[in-house]
Amino acid sequence: VSTQSTGLIGSMGVSAAFGVIYLFTSELAPTSHRGMVLSLSSSSARIGSFIGPYMSLMYNVADRRVPLVVFAVLTALCGLAVWFQRDTTGRRIPETPKDVDCYAKTKNENSQSTFA
Repeated sequence: VSTQSTGLIGSMGVSAAFGVIYLFTSELAPTSHRGMVLSLSSSSARIGSFIGPYMSLMYNVADRRVPLVVFAVLTALCGLAVWFQRDTTGRRIPETPKDVDCYAKTKNENSQSTFA
């Protein structure tokens, strides 16, 4: 397989993932916070796309492993952040700030919550 075809397949995969992540991220957030979460995700993606070309220039300046380590560490940190999120399968999640306050109060009182 040639380098060009491998690069094309990788580019198509990244483009597809970039489009899907917007749809997926918007479904993770409550309706009242969806715009803020989507804009934060978009900002993070833009920072990553801004840093990407500079990392490829690092091959000429530093050891070839430096950009790979940078991307590996960032990926591991994101994976670790996702690991600590609660599983909400089959549970009702709060959709408004008032629901979050209600959930926090009931959780502090150590009683059974309708959202847990």
